[in-house]
Amino acid sequence: MGNMKMGEAIRRIRKEKKKTLDEVAEAVGITHSYLSRIERNLQQPSIQVIEKIADYLGVHKSYLFFDEESLKKYSEPEKQLLAQKSITIDDLKKLNIVHDNGSKITEEELQLVINYLKELRELKERHLKDLD
Repeated sequence: MGNMKMGEAIRRIRKEKKKTLDEVAEAVGITHSYLSRIERNLQQPSIQVIEKIADYLGVHKSYLFFDEESLKKYSEPEKQLLAQKSITIDDLKKLNIVHDNGSKITEEELQLVINYLKELRELKERHLKDLD
């Protein structure tokens, strides 16, 4: 999960969302060629550009740092949760992805999961700021 894979993640997410290079570039306020260089890992974008791309694609900016190999260990609902901009206990309940020995996780345990995800995202955001 390194920044060398960020461009590949942006391309993967853009294609999943069925967006063209031109659509994303225009919405974010950058050129087609600049976005292309980012996706090919030839250009390192600023934190502001990363935030704009993530916002436009509807994902949390830390999700841009998950490469395909890292995501393989997660189920589809878990991937959706990782990508969300904000997470609530209701989101976790709806996804119904967490069980402990067949019994439902308590709200207190769900809050711990949310706190863990927030910490993970904060670590990634600090990593993003270190890139600037």
